[in-house]
Amino acid sequence: MSARAIVIGLDGADVDVMEGLGRSALPNLFGLMDRGAWSRLLSVQPPATLPNWTTFLTGMDPGAHGVFDFTVRDGYRVSFAAGTVREAPTVAARLDRLGMRCACVGFPGTWPPERLERGVFLSGWDSPVAFEADASYVWPPALHDAIRARFGERRFDDVDEFDADAPGWHARLGEALEARIGHKLALARWLLARESWDLFAFYFGESDTASHHLWAHHDAGSPRHPARPSDPERDGLARVYRALDRAVGQLVADAGPDVEVTIVSDHGSGGASDKVLYLNRSLEAAGLLRLRPGSPVGALASRAKDVALTVLPARARERLFSFAGRALPGMVESRARFGAIDFGGTRAFSDELNYFPSVHLNLRGREPDGQVPPDGREAALREVEAHLRGLRDPWTGAAVVRHVWRREELFAGPFVERAPDLLLELHLDRGYSYNLMPSASAPPGTGPWRRLGPEEHLGRKGRSLAGSHRPRGLFVAAGPRVRPVGEVQARIADASATLLARLDIAPDPAMAGRVLREAVRRGGGQRALPDALPDALPDAAPTAREAGDPTRLEARLRALGYID
Repeated sequence: MSARAIVIGLDGADVDVMEGLGRSALPNLFGLMDRGAWSRLLSVQPPATLPNWTTFLTGMDPGAHGVFDFTVRDGYRVSFAAGTVREAPTVAARLDRLGMRCACVGFPGTWPPERLERGVFLSGWDSPVAFEADASYVWPPALHDAIRARFGERRFDDVDEFDADAPGWHARLGEALEARIGHKLALARWLLARESWDLFAFYFGESDTASHHLWAHHDAGSPRHPARPSDPERDGLARVYRALDRAVGQLVADAGPDVEVTIVSDHGSGGASDKVLYLNRSLEAAGLLRLRPGSPVGALASRAKDVALTVLPARARERLFSFAGRALPGMVESRARFGAIDFGGTRAFSDELNYFPSVHLNLRGREPDGQVPPDGREAALREVEAHLRGLRDPWTGAAVVRHVWRREELFAGPFVERAPDLLLELHLDRGYSYNLMPSASAPPGTGPWRRLGPEEHLGRKGRSLAGSHRPRGLFVAAGPRVRPVGEVQARIADASATLLARLDIAPDPAMAGRVLREAVRRGGGQRALPDALPDALPDAAPTAREAGDPTRLEARLRALGYID
């Protein structure tokens, strides 16, 4: 069988890493770049997993699809929703309504799977299954039995990222991720051969995992580079990229000579510095936030999470968080983030998420103990912006914050209010990103800044990792409809619009991207996509409430480590 168009998602894949490894190591990726168009693809803010993959899969801006993070905040409480709050169908679901055969496999933020009439849909690693993918992860459900009969149980716990402190863990990681890529490739080839697909989209996340954990070993210039990395540690990141390159070459060959190829990553990757910024402690120093004096609540909640996530085996963690029920896990997370804050004396506060630097106003009428009156919002925003722009690195005196955006500057649509009031982009510190960490976990007596100790340099899930996200990822387009124009400028939503144009589908005017006309050859007449409204898709996935207890999703994300 063959595919008219194939999409291969490479989470966190980075052009600079590829160029450092060179053409001889990655002949398939560079060959596709030579044949068509490529870009250092600009992510939406924040350059994080869920908002960017959801933007690519729907073609919509986060303000229109509603996904900004794994969590949704309500006052001083957060709940874990991931893709269950997505307000727009995927492109695959809309193509399905046009009679096209589509497969969408493994992308984050896609549980519950959309119920395609003509195709297949497998949700990603954030699916609320335990450590073996059950039938709720697969559409149609009968496909789950066929996959299990062919490949055995589909597992997610082959690499425990909370075990990174164990001796030899980093040395084994490259080989383990290469093996996982091989297992995924076998599944992809089997699914690809079952049908003649109009669109076949498949996700690999191993480049992101390798970058987070192995960057310091790979990069001799990293301030967190080990003194004597072993050869497997030093080569681990490159090993994963080489395995992904082979997988890309095999899938493109299997799809047929006339396939339209799209390679895309949600964000890029880079190294992290050894400097830590506690953003809420910085807001406290500016008189914008008040911490409870001597309050152990946040610290105890953070410590309880850390113990549960590191001491318990993976399966025991999942059972614990599932057993805890609907209320307890969200309560623990909320108190770990906000339990040390005295909101009666606070005008601005942060979630202190390393991948999502941002600030919320403590707005009266929106937050339970809001201190900023609605008519004082503008003045409060200006005061917080001035403080953030004035932040300086205490060791170098350099400015720390590169951009401060109000959410309305970045997003448009009915769900903009789900975003924080202010989003930040931080400068790099001599090429390496500053680390945001939760103030509640800071050592006693710590101010807004500190440096990591050598024993903290390699990190693990739940602590600062040696590799971090960058706002520019990878886009490659090649095939009969793409001219060999080389590098172009593109945003992640442009990749979606351009993919549709290559299938002779006119993008919905509500979509956020543009067709890269400088790269795409004109085809025949274009058909319009069906209505983008979720209620126009009777066969779309059920909502979170219809699909079951969202606590299962929270437990799954915690057990995997995507919730610290």
